[in-house]
Amino acid sequence: MHFLRTHKNLIPVVLLAALSVYTILMVLFVPVYQDGEAYQRAFTPAHYGAFAAVLLNLLAYFFFRPFFKPVLLLTLGLTLFSIINFLPDNVRFNFGFGDVGVGFSILGLGLVLLYYFLNKPAAHAFINQRITPTPTHEQAAKRRRKNIDQFKQNFARKSDASLQLMLQERKVLPDALTAARELLQDRQMGPKL
Repeated sequence: MHFLRTHKNLIPVVLLAALSVYTILMVLFVPVYQDGEAYQRAFTPAHYGAFAAVLLNLLAYFFFRPFFKPVLLLTLGLTLFSIINFLPDNVRFNFGFGDVGVGFSILGLGLVLLYYFLNKPAAHAFINQRITPTPTHEQAAKRRRKNIDQFKQNFARKSDASLQLMLQERKVLPDALTAARELLQDRQMGPKL
């Protein structure tokens, strides 16, 4: 399990390598039958591109680690748009408006989703950093104050001893610590009139 956690980004590449081996075996040894006649399959430029992409990804992962993620993302993008193909046949769905159409590989979409779920925290951080607007200082202060007030409501029934223990152990969020500290200060100053 530790191996999978440390090398989780290699999972899509291993899957693509297995699909490449499957494609090679299918093209070389399994003919296509049409109207009762057997025809030999042939590799396409998309297949050669896929084989080269697997090789580049493996080289990048083991020898040039800083380049691995960009190479893998490029591979996933090329697969998604059916520019490279890891399967014997090109399986995709198309969206079209008149003469203009866009096709997506089902395998590419599945691989993009797999890579997303393997790297969900990093993907969310990337999206939040690039897409979500950064709150202003005032907005952040209001949000923090709201969180502190919510924690104060939740902690209102706790005893002074449990609040002190919470402050000593520091096992809660910073806003919760601030709320506990403020509650203790309010209790020491006495009831408000």
